[in-house]
Amino acid sequence: MPDAANEAHTFAMGAPLPFSDAEYAGRNDETRRRMAAANLDALLLFHQESMFYLFGYDQLGYWVYQTAIMTPGSRDIRALSRIVDHDLIVGLPNVHEVRTWIDDDLRNPGQITVEMLREMGVLRPGARIGIELQSHALLPIFYKAIVEALPEDVTLVDASHLVTDQRIAKSDSEIVYMREAGKVMDAAYAAAFETFREGMLETEILGAAMSAMFAAGGHVPAIVPPFATGPRTLSRTHGAAVDRRVRVNEPMTIEPGCSRHRYHAVGVQTRWLGEPPAKVQETFDGLLTAIDAATALIRPGVTTSAVAIEMNRALDEAGLLIPGSHHGYGTGIGYPPTWLDTLRIKTTDPYTLQKNTTFFLLTQFGVEGVSDLPVTLFAGVPVVVTEDGCEVLSSTPLSLT
Repeated sequence: MPDAANEAHTFAMGAPLPFSDAEYAGRNDETRRRMAAANLDALLLFHQESMFYLFGYDQLGYWVYQTAIMTPGSRDIRALSRIVDHDLIVGLPNVHEVRTWIDDDLRNPGQITVEMLREMGVLRPGARIGIELQSHALLPIFYKAIVEALPEDVTLVDASHLVTDQRIAKSDSEIVYMREAGKVMDAAYAAAFETFREGMLETEILGAAMSAMFAAGGHVPAIVPPFATGPRTLSRTHGAAVDRRVRVNEPMTIEPGCSRHRYHAVGVQTRWLGEPPAKVQETFDGLLTAIDAATALIRPGVTTSAVAIEMNRALDEAGLLIPGSHHGYGTGIGYPPTWLDTLRIKTTDPYTLQKNTTFFLLTQFGVEGVSDLPVTLFAGVPVVVTEDGCEVLSSTPLSLT
């Protein structure tokens, strides 16, 4: 267990939550501190990731309106959800009230949300209400309903990053799950590489990887791992496995995001079926120099922009620099349609790395003249910042064969 055995854990639907009640209380307190610093009278949560992080609420129907309301002066959380989701929220840490809405109601849930804010006494003239606007769970029609129901002297403030930024550096308990996710990734890689043979369908290889993922204790990932072979690697990991059969002398790229309790370790590898052409091997080796340069630099106090600049330097020396490309992103809690956090490894990102910051570090480059069409090679690893450096969460070597 990530927490001491004597710490209290809330049970939800017959199973203990992933973290102790004390850890959820600490997260709640930090969020309220950030709210006070931002001069917010209340915060409307819409990110499913925020709700899972703050009080352990885990579900997949967030495309239908739901929200949770926090205020800076109290740990009490008030939630609004569909009736069918009531039992998934009630009794969770610091949840004071769960109100429900139904389709057959003259009021829409945006109006009910404003009614709840009014009952809580936060709709004073000049009040500032934070809202997570950059959320896949807040449809424009519901945002419009909230705006129309609010008094004119109350201001909605975009607070999309208030909790997401809080989640970038993990607790030691969260890192336990990140390391477990890395071990799940190794199992997925091993099965995919074993199944990577001439004549196999892309879907068969990916199926083997996902079966191994679950057999190793993995939980459902935020998305199905991107997968491609041959010229389909030009999709740059934005494609899904299809009924294409693998051929000799071409690459396979798989990007497994592996999850434990919603915490994702993400990596990417290209493998070559047969002997890689010299140009392919040289390119891939150049990508590895950039990964090595970055991992040698990463430690607390280094900025993400410095990491990106160092990777660009190594890639430029190898003749592989693609100006403007980012080299990774934060990872942790993930729900469909993404496992990305807000952190970016790019030259314009100012974030200063802290112990337990977790992210996916990657690079890629296209190669022409070695297959029917150009192909793209990838190399990427899941990373956690340690006290004096970094740790790669996967033990699978980056290798073309």
